[in-house]
Order: sequence, then structure tokens, then C-alpha cells
Amino acid sequence: MIQLSNSVFFSRGDNKVENLSQAIIRLGLKMILDLAYTLEVPKLFMKGKGINQNRFWQHSLAVAIFSRNLNQRLQGLVVEQDLCYLSGLMHDIGIMVFNYLIPEEYSAFLKEVRGIKTPLHELELQKFGISHPELGSLFIEKWWPVPEEVVTSVGKHFLGMSNQGKKYPILLVVIMANAIANTYDMGNGISDWEEPLNYNFLMQQGLSREILDEIVEETRESLFLAKEVLYK
Repeated sequence: MIQLSNSVFFSRGDNKVENLSQAIIRLGLKMILDLAYTLEVPKLFMKGKGINQNRFWQHSLAVAIFSRNLNQRLQGLVVEQDLCYLSGLMHDIGIMVFNYLIPEEYSAFLKEVRGIKTPLHELELQKFGISHPELGSLFIEKWWPVPEEVVTSVGKHFLGMSNQGKKYPILLVVIMANAIANTYDMGNGISDWEEPLNYNFLMQQGLSREILDEIVEETRESLFLAKEVLYK
């Protein structure tokens, strides 16, 4: 936290932060909570195998940042920014649960489906009778006291973009963020299936190509900061 506070992204030439209290004041409580999840959640699943953990969590972090950045620009959607970030960070947590509980079987499964252009959740459902979105939502609902909107977003993030998503605005933000991350080479490296990005739908939400480019650039900068500071 102290190191991040003194980075060029937050210091802006101000006095050097030397303790946690000063770091909290500079970063703000919401960002501190976001960082706590970002740093601590991956540690729960380090025993898994067969998955590039760095790429997986960089994708999850990208979706979290995209979700937060999208929320600031979307028209007609009223959502809580911190819940957008948390939902984006957690959206693929079911993959890690699979990999933690049945590492050998799930690793073999991922090798079997490599190159198959079918959504991963459908292949998991055929093989295990449950998909990673459902498993992830059950996991966080049981073990973490998170709002229902986060559980819904994790459990249904595989759905395509549609105006029906406005019933669940945080879910819609996560779906959009995930699709953008995959399109702009920030995928998790696990599935070879990729939903085409619906640019027309994005424009209907007030996201022009110019705004989208700005969001992508902001997210890349934030990921660079994460690599340099959070994951050194």
C-alpha cells in the first residue's frame, strides 16, 4: 500500500508516504479494499496446477478495471463502482475452484478441450455436470459475505450482451468488460472460444470507439502499474 501510494500514478510530486495511515488517506478506503481483494484472493488457490496463474489473475484484474472504468462512462446504468470491481475480479473464480478441488482431472480436461471453439462453461457442464460460473457463484455465496449482485454476476457472466442485462446492471458491466478484455488480448489463456465484441451494443450504451479506446488505454496503464507494484 505504501509503495503504491508513492508510485507516479498517485504521488503527483507530493510528500513521500511513510506509513499505512498516510497510504489510506492518499488512496482512499475503496481502493484499499479493492487492493486487498486483488492481492489476497489469488493466494487462496496457489495449490492448483495446469493453469498459468499470472495470466489468469491479470485477466481477472483487467475485467475488474474495465468494469470500474465502464461504470464511469455508461449511460443510464446506476451501479456501485466497488461492486463492479469486485464482480469483475471474481467472475472466473469457479475455474480456480475447479483447479483447486480436482487439479489432476481439471488439468486433463483443459488439455482435452484445447482448440475446441465451444464456450468453456458448456464443455464443463458436459464433463462435470456443473460449470465454472455456477461453481464460482456457489463458492462465494457460501464462504464470502458479498452482496447478491456479485453472486449473480459471477454465476451469469457467460451470458451475451443484451438489453435484458439492464435488469442486472452490474452483470451487464461485467459481461461487457469480459468481452472487451478478451478482444483486446487480455484473456485468461484457458479457453480458445471468444465471443465477438458487439460494437453496436456498446455504442447503444454510449460507448463510442474513441471512448472505448480511452478505456482500453487506461486499463493497460493500470495493469502495468499492477505488474510493477503489486506483483513484483
